[in-house]
Amino acid sequence: MGVTGTSHRGLHGHHVIWSFIKLLLLILISSSSLSLADRTFTKVYEPISGINACFKRLNGTHEIGCRSSSKGDVGILHLIEDKHSLDWVLKDGPNAPYITMLYPVDFTRENIMQFRDSGRVTGVLLLKEKGINTNTTSFSTDSSCPNQNSGIYNTSSSKHCQSWNPAGNSLLWENLNFPIFYVHSESETEKLLKCFDNFNRPKNGITSQGWPLCATQLRSFMLAAVDTPTCLRRSSVFNMNPGAGKVCDPLGDQNIWASLLPHNSSESYPNNSIIVIAARLDGASLFDEVSPSADSSISGIVTVLSIMKHLGEASVREQLGGEGPIKNVYFMLFNGEAFGYIGSSRIVFDMAQNNFPFNISSIRYFIEVNQAAVSSPAASYFLHQSELSQSRELTDIFEKHGKAFNLKVKVVTPQNEWGVPPSSLQSFLKERPDLTGVVLTNHKQEYKNKFYNEMFDDKETMGYVYGDRNVYSVQRNMAALAATLANSVIELLSSPSEVKVEPDLETVDELLHCYLESANCSIFVELTGMKQIEQPYATYVGVAMHLTSMSQVSKLVTSRYLGYLVDNITEDECWKLQKDKGYYWMNESCYDISHVNSTEAKSPAFLLDGYDWSSGKYSTWTESIWQSFTVRIFIKPSLVHEIITLVSGILMLVFSMLVVRKVNEKADIIFQRSRTEALVC
Repeated sequence: MGVTGTSHRGLHGHHVIWSFIKLLLLILISSSSLSLADRTFTKVYEPISGINACFKRLNGTHEIGCRSSSKGDVGILHLIEDKHSLDWVLKDGPNAPYITMLYPVDFTRENIMQFRDSGRVTGVLLLKEKGINTNTTSFSTDSSCPNQNSGIYNTSSSKHCQSWNPAGNSLLWENLNFPIFYVHSESETEKLLKCFDNFNRPKNGITSQGWPLCATQLRSFMLAAVDTPTCLRRSSVFNMNPGAGKVCDPLGDQNIWASLLPHNSSESYPNNSIIVIAARLDGASLFDEVSPSADSSISGIVTVLSIMKHLGEASVREQLGGEGPIKNVYFMLFNGEAFGYIGSSRIVFDMAQNNFPFNISSIRYFIEVNQAAVSSPAASYFLHQSELSQSRELTDIFEKHGKAFNLKVKVVTPQNEWGVPPSSLQSFLKERPDLTGVVLTNHKQEYKNKFYNEMFDDKETMGYVYGDRNVYSVQRNMAALAATLANSVIELLSSPSEVKVEPDLETVDELLHCYLESANCSIFVELTGMKQIEQPYATYVGVAMHLTSMSQVSKLVTSRYLGYLVDNITEDECWKLQKDKGYYWMNESCYDISHVNSTEAKSPAFLLDGYDWSSGKYSTWTESIWQSFTVRIFIKPSLVHEIITLVSGILMLVFSMLVVRKVNEKADIIFQRSRTEALVC
């Protein structure tokens, strides 16, 4: 009887617990059905790919750029189309904060600063226009007077800040402190616009849509803050702790320089005995990995590389040099010039420290090619000089050889009110004001390039078409310019008058194709021995601890054009002599490139103990470390709905805990039967 009574109590206990469980399941199923019925409960994130982020940089006194909170910033998506939509996010819209979408034509300094200061905007998405940017006639986030605080003109000079770049809005140098992304994928742009149209577009343009709404989360959290001295100090503290990381790195890469003629390193160059031919390697942009710099830097690089090829041809080079005053020609490609002339200032510093094959007093002529894209039949090239270092002899030679190719080369009066344009030459003039130097450009005063140092400075806006070799094409004019400068150098080297070169249109065309359209081009593939990316390399200098693909492949091209072919040697033998003799195997041949060099393009500010970070003498730019960049959209319910969801969840949790507690209290009854049966057995 005792056993039977106990069994009945156990069965009763089972009925009790099953009642609780059925009730719990009923509530859970009902809640799940409601959740499935209401799409606002399925807040699934949809990632947006094809993006480039604005990021943080710092210098000796402050920080610039963009950042999000550590978990990302969220806002309701809204498209800026007109004044009304702008007012909507700034004051009228009822569902702030907003993430604004806008096209380049509306990406103005005024709009971005209003967004930053309004307190109602938590981020910006810049959308790519369909096809060529026909609605965008100018777009540059650089300053209107680039590098004005790093050149030869101080703040008291009328030439300190001439508006060379009138399209510049200086957003690149602003501390924006909220996330900004560029969406370069057209399909992802359509996804964002569809979400806005379906959920957020105001009814009749004036009435807000009801909840749910399409929201966006932008994440671009930066580890560095305040300024360069602060971030370097924090990095040094972290580096003392195992497993800790840095928060910033100095900007930098490598400078590339090479001599045209052989030189015995034990012999020094006399004063005024060297010609330097230079260009800048890098470009800039507000956004990571988007800096095509077609005219900002690539046109100059390609022109100088073409000059190398002309003068490096064995039939030409063997006739160069003699008993004249010019003993050698050095080619220089400077890196980091967009950020305070990092590369050129470092070369000048190395010269002063006797860490270079010659010093600055050995330079007779400094020739820089800067923005060389010309496609108009009426266009000209302009020679800029410092008023302290003019040379009629040099400019006359350029003009004479330009006429041979129907190239218009005009001398800008040194006493003009604009002075020397932003250029690497300014780093050398700061050290030696009487240095004879010229900057060759496609502009007399204001830049012809309306997209300077920005993502739309590409092949389309430059007017480049691969294979277009008509009389007024970009590549034909640049080829004529390269031949003009090459013949001028030949004359300055006191070479025989019959030594001349002709424009090499094919080489210029192929190099432009490699640098502007696809790195997987014949020249780069042959030199590297492997396939490259289908896109052009970004020109941004990056950080000093990592060499960019841009600088590495440019050094290979320099080595190919200026290297000495070594005959009767196998590939294995060539590689074995790489360290001892400077041999290098490329393009199925062995080359002696011992005279082609690369040195660190890192600002001297990071080398000097006790450097005054606020002095402005050298560039002090660093780049913040970040973890990842993400953009994702989701459907966001109203705040009331979110509160109800949260409260419901809390109530469900409390109820579940009560059920568990009740089950625990009745455990002796529920499990009595199984224990009794075990005893009977």
